[in-house]
Amino acid sequence: MEQTILTAISAVGFPIVVTFYLLTRFQRSMDNLTDKIGELIKELQRH
Repeated sequence: MEQTILTAISAVGFPIVVTFYLLTRFQRSMDNLTDKIGELIKELQRH
């Protein structure tokens, strides 16, 4: 894992690797939020 990260940093640069990491984390958070909103909508429709 560390070797892959170091290879990516040397190939494309540190700022790009950090940006990719943050966007990936953000996407997971957005997916989680979308799921929770869907659950909330279903719960509100039941009432």
